[in-house]
Amino acid sequence: MTIQLIRKHKLREEYALLWLLATIAILILSIFGSIVGALARFLNIAYSPTLPLVAGLIFALVVLLSQSVALSSQANQNRDLAQGMALMEFRLRELEGEIDSKDTSHLEDDGDVDRS
Repeated sequence: MTIQLIRKHKLREEYALLWLLATIAILILSIFGSIVGALARFLNIAYSPTLPLVAGLIFALVVLLSQSVALSSQANQNRDLAQGMALMEFRLRELEGEIDSKDTSHLEDDGDVDRS
């Protein structure tokens, strides 16, 4: 599924690597169940099935934190872009106003405007 999302350009490569590694880890742990038992004994965990659960929760929290950081960064960039665009539009309107006022004052100075 992860590979399909990458191919359809719905998942960026840097996130895809994280999900592929998680998928491979889950696959290895499900095939070789003794690894979970050995890791649980090494970490001094009494009930070994809690190890994948806790690891999954930690993984989910890390992913959520990284996504929150990325989202905050994009929100700041969007704000900065909107402010910059508003300033450019304001300056453009000022310049258009200056050009319009020069055009009308030029016509009044030449006497081309008929004031009947």
